[in-house]
Amino acid sequence: MKFICNNKYEFQNNSIGLPVEIQNLPGQLLIEGNTLVAKNSFHVSLVCIEQIMEKYNVSIFDFEDKVISDFCEFEKNNDVKIIKYKDFKFVSKNDKKSVVVMCEVSNLYKFFKIINEKYKLDIEYPPTHVTLYTLEGKPGIFLTDASDIKNLTKPISNPISLSL
Repeated sequence: MKFICNNKYEFQNNSIGLPVEIQNLPGQLLIEGNTLVAKNSFHVSLVCIEQIMEKYNVSIFDFEDKVISDFCEFEKNNDVKIIKYKDFKFVSKNDKKSVVVMCEVSNLYKFFKIINEKYKLDIEYPPTHVTLYTLEGKPGIFLTDASDIKNLTKPISNPISLSL
C-alpha cells in the first residue's frame, strides 16, 4: 500500500481510500450461517480507478495518475471525510461474503462532478462504505454503483455496537 496527498489517503488496489478508525469490534460475526472475521484496518474506497476504467471503457493516457493528481489538488481546498455512518449491509458475490456499513462522505459528489466534466465521462457516484467483516482469508467486494447495491447486498440490522 502507498499513501498519497501528503500521506492522508491510501492508494491500494488501484483505488483511493480514506483510512478510518473503528474500534471495539467483535472478532467474529455469524450472518446467515457464515462466520465472518473483523478486518485489521479500515478505509472508505473513494475513487476505484481500475473499476471506473473498466466499466466506462476509459482509455485516457495516464488516467490513474491524472485522477490521483486531480484528487490531491481537490482535497487541498475540500475536506473529504466521513460525515456519518448510515446502515449495514450483508454483501455476497460468488465465494465472497462481507458486512459493510454505508457512509456519507463530504465533498465526494463535487469531486466526481469535476472528473466527469474534465474527462467527459458520466461516472456514477460510488456507494461509499466501510468493509467491516469478510470471510477468513477472502477480500472484500467492490461496490461501485447502485446496481451493485441492488444485486449484491441486502440490509441487515446493526450487528455491532457502532453508533450510527
